[in-house]
Amino acid sequence: MKVYTFEDSTVPTLGPLVMARPACDVTVGTETLYEMLTRFGQVHRIVRPHLQQYLIDLDNARTPFWGLSAAHDQSHTTNDEHILFVNARLIPSRTHLDTIQNLLDSNRCCKIYDGNTIAAAVLNQKECTAFMNAISSEDKLLIQLLDEKNVPVIDGDLKLIDSPEDFLTAHEQSIEGMIALAIDSGNYVELRPGLYQKRTPGTKPISTIDDFIAIRSGPVILEDGVRIGPFCCLDGPIKIGSQSKIHPHSWLGPATVVGRDCRLAGEVTATVMESFSNKSHDGFLGHSHLGSWVNLGAGTVTANLKVSYGMIKIYPSDNDVIRTKRQFFGMLCGDFTKTAVRTALPCGALIGPASTLGGNPPVAVNPFTTDLGGGQPAMDATVDQLSTGLKRMMQRRGIHFHPADRNLLSAISAAKNKNMKIYIRA
Repeated sequence: MKVYTFEDSTVPTLGPLVMARPACDVTVGTETLYEMLTRFGQVHRIVRPHLQQYLIDLDNARTPFWGLSAAHDQSHTTNDEHILFVNARLIPSRTHLDTIQNLLDSNRCCKIYDGNTIAAAVLNQKECTAFMNAISSEDKLLIQLLDEKNVPVIDGDLKLIDSPEDFLTAHEQSIEGMIALAIDSGNYVELRPGLYQKRTPGTKPISTIDDFIAIRSGPVILEDGVRIGPFCCLDGPIKIGSQSKIHPHSWLGPATVVGRDCRLAGEVTATVMESFSNKSHDGFLGHSHLGSWVNLGAGTVTANLKVSYGMIKIYPSDNDVIRTKRQFFGMLCGDFTKTAVRTALPCGALIGPASTLGGNPPVAVNPFTTDLGGGQPAMDATVDQLSTGLKRMMQRRGIHFHPADRNLLSAISAAKNKNMKIYIRA
């Protein structure tokens, strides 16, 4: 069946993680919403214009900068007579997966709300032809038409991400269920108690795991080609993506998820690291979320607990302060960001994409900021500077830097202080 995941007007308020990528492509639990929805059919994104243009420019030349999204077998029951619409802020979780399946099993058109916001809808495909053509060029028309569509509203427990802190809280709440779902799928084999390896048919590379590692609690699941050095301690639930390397003497704590082709060392806990990012040296990283193509210099540390043990405040904009419900909150770090050696990040740091930081950065950093401390004023990095650095990083991983990557950086730089309209990508 056709599946559409759509962004609404709340998405731009969710902080640095969604500035350079669609909300449906942020990892929560063990996978993104986009990946979760591929169980039901081909997924189409309805995104902000700069992201729409990025995906169109890439075409089939290369995958997006965040890497190839894993597509699940369409093992769930679907009906080609219907189209599924899902809010891009929906939390990917096992509970939500079951709710959507029950929605489709009912074989009827319906809607589910989270408060006053549409979380998901099932509509008849024949009635959607003109409907889908109409939303290709008008801002917010899809949400309006879904609200106005005269179909039954049913009860359903679908929860949306409403603020930046929800990325951390939702991740911690959903990871156990999603890892259990992965193990129950039969796609993993248990190597020893608590440690699971992705089944690798044919000649695909398998993971290399040193004998001198400790699995103090599970489950820990590994994708293809993971390499774990000696004297590591892994406290699950943990997922490590394909081709990633865990350096010797590392300690990974519960709710740690590492994307594809990452490098990790030191102490990490309750953190998501999106694909192609590095923390290759000692330093503490806790209760945080890093985008793709992020590099943390040696000795970079995050504070994740106030000395007063109180709830942590975050500052999503100059005139906005949110007192979170979290006692532990490290940082949310946008894509393409780098830190110098011995960088110390404060509790609740919101780091905009394409930033370069050192010393003791402030609690909120705008995109394209270069702030290396030492009494020097912060400056705005140029698109040329960021493009040069990103091209070199991609070359190290054997990935071609595409003109679309530069165009995306230009669009973020130009529109970082503006609200962005929403259009459909076919």
